[in-house]
This record gives sequence, structure tokens and C-alpha cells, in this order.
Amino acid sequence: MTDSSYIAIVDDNPDIRQMLTSALTDAGFTTQGFAKAADFERSLTQKTPEVCVVDLGLPDKDGLSIVAALANSATAILVISGRSTLQDKIVGLELGADDYLAKPFEIREVIARVRALIRRRTPLPETDQAERLSFSGWTIDFGQFLLTDSAGTTARLSASEAMLLRIFLNRPNRLITRDQLRDALNDKSDAESFDRAIDVRVSRLRAKLKDPTKDPKIIKTIYGAGYILISDVTEC
Repeated sequence: MTDSSYIAIVDDNPDIRQMLTSALTDAGFTTQGFAKAADFERSLTQKTPEVCVVDLGLPDKDGLSIVAALANSATAILVISGRSTLQDKIVGLELGADDYLAKPFEIREVIARVRALIRRRTPLPETDQAERLSFSGWTIDFGQFLLTDSAGTTARLSASEAMLLRIFLNRPNRLITRDQLRDALNDKSDAESFDRAIDVRVSRLRAKLKDPTKDPKIIKTIYGAGYILISDVTEC
């Protein structure tokens, strides 16, 4: 399998940076490594990566600032960090990371997760799934990851937010259990980490949909069971 997608690696450890760039290049990706956040940020004026693999402990800036800056872009974000607590993972996901992997890691898992993120951000052919859907006064364009409200205001979704919304819109007005979400997202993390992570992703999606946290009208939480998207869904 080859893939010419451009992957940026931001890590100040030269050994890890070289290992990641070499392995991802061997896997068929176009790669570029950066030791500092500033160098990576300057590169964005020339080329935008499909996936950014970022360490949080950078010498010039906390890697979370990169996560926050890319959160509303089309770039998927994989955090690889020595900060391995659940709270660190939740903070990264809250700021917009699509996936989080603690060091030490298996290089094969990094490659698998990068490929999964690219699959998430690549829309399926229109014959398989509609590119544009309307629901609850919103329109989603999965080709561009753009949400548009009835007034024409747009918001960009991350790759993981778009994939989660696609799952909900494929099964409107029906309970989707956490186990079903886990299977659909192909998430291999432990149950506690997944539960916390999916709660964060749903919260982020609700915020984009302006759906009140305390009394959501679109994505309802069914405690102890899962979620239901309450809306009719139509193709545009």
C-alpha cells in the first residue's frame, strides 16, 4: 500500500523524529520533520499536511498550542507524548486532537493510526454516502468538513468530529450505544479512556452545533446507554 499524503512530524527528539519520518516514508507517505513549533508553523504558508504528528514537549512552545491552532483546519492531529495520564489525553482531545498515543509506542501502531485518520478525512464516494446532509437547521458538507447554519454561518469540523457526526446522521432518532460507537470508530483504547474521549468529542460536536450542554436538543445523552441524534435527516 502506498499513500502520497503529506504527514508533518513535530518532535524535538531527533531520534524519534527520524524514526517516525523514516517509517512513514517507507509506508508510502510524504513526510517532513520539524524540531520546533515555529518551524512547523512557518511551513504552513507553503503546504498543509493531511496529518500532523505532534509531541507536546517542544522547546519553544507547548505542543497543545499547535493542536489548538489546527483544531478547525482540515488537518487531522495525532498527539504522541510522554504525558500519558488520562487527564493529559482528555485535555488534548478537548483542544481538538483527533487521536492521542502515549510514549513509548510501537511504530506499526503509529502508521495504522495515521492511515485511520486519513480514512476519516477522506469522504466516501457519493454513491455510497451523501456528501451533503441537512438536519435541525444545519447543513453538513462532508467533502469540506463544513457546517452551515440557517443564517449561512459556517464552522469547520475536525476529522474525528465529522466522522462522529456521520455516524449519528446515518442512524437518526435511534440509540447508538458506546460499544457501537467504539466499533464504528475502530477505537482500540481501554473502556475508561474511550468513554472519556467520546464524551469530549460529543461535547466538541455539540459546541459546533450550538447544542446546549445542560439540555441538548440535537444530540441527547441516554445515561448508561449511549446517544441519540434527534432530527430528520435529508440529502441536499
